[in-house]
Amino acid sequence: MQQNAPFQNNMLESSMSYEDMINALEAQALGLESTSEEDLANQFLVFQLNNTDTGGTVLETSLVDPALNGSEEAPDVQMTVEMIAFHVGENEGIPENTRATMRLVIGKDENSRDKYFDAAFWTVAAGLQLYNDAKGKPAESKELKADFTKAFGKRPIEIPGGLARMTFEVVKHKEPQWWQRVFGFIQSDTGRALTSVIGFPAIGHTAIGMIDEVLNKLDADTTGVLFKSRALTLALSKQAKTDFSGGNPRIKVGCLSPGFCVIARGRDYPVIANADAFFYTAYGKLVPSSVTEEQLVTGNYNDPFKNCTYGIFKIGMREAALNPNFNYGK
Repeated sequence: MQQNAPFQNNMLESSMSYEDMINALEAQALGLESTSEEDLANQFLVFQLNNTDTGGTVLETSLVDPALNGSEEAPDVQMTVEMIAFHVGENEGIPENTRATMRLVIGKDENSRDKYFDAAFWTVAAGLQLYNDAKGKPAESKELKADFTKAFGKRPIEIPGGLARMTFEVVKHKEPQWWQRVFGFIQSDTGRALTSVIGFPAIGHTAIGMIDEVLNKLDADTTGVLFKSRALTLALSKQAKTDFSGGNPRIKVGCLSPGFCVIARGRDYPVIANADAFFYTAYGKLVPSSVTEEQLVTGNYNDPFKNCTYGIFKIGMREAALNPNFNYGK
């Protein structure tokens, strides 16, 4: 595997402690540590959009109380993931012919209570046309969306034990000839889709490596890295959180609940972590809560998120009791 290749399978490497990551980002926000490509500048962070009218609008995931309980009878989690919008910061610069390739990998964390299932990972490779050729301008964030469940043939992502490991990488690049053939963008009566997704359900490390081998042909065409991450561990149930932390309240465990979440970069942690914002589905972007409808429509407001690159995802989850002997092929 090339050391500096755009995509590298790091699911076998030790995941980053959420507590260590947040401590480092808070230190960087105070100017006590530098943010660079070598540390957390492009590291993906997950924030949950609050489902209530009280408390912070955007919650750092160590503050999330999992909605799923988990139990001895149903210790596992099935989940679905849909990308509602992908916003690219204005300072990234999106000239004509700019594209992006995204890779999302989700699977069971090695610290999961489950001892029955072999390591299997649900992998998405997505092509994003960041420049809308038909309109002659950068694509709007609401135009960059995809239902990953369809890519998996309507099969839910399975997380034995409810403790997930996740990586998220996005590389910006020019469009090589083979890229269109691989992703096969759909043409409809309303225009050409700007996002195309290929899903690989329940595959092993070897298969991920084969996917990376294809995607790393982008190396010569790469113009920038939007997200390049170490794996993060996320608890999807109260039981998984307690298992991982040993019940110690001083251990910060990143958690997710069903609903909407924001995936942003380490460099944007101070902006996103302190955000008081709403997500407007019609525009596909985060908007400060102080902005009126009139200001939003006219664009006459100071947008603190304009230079932030982030994705908005809708997560579905349910408790499950997975059968290690079940064969989907029969």
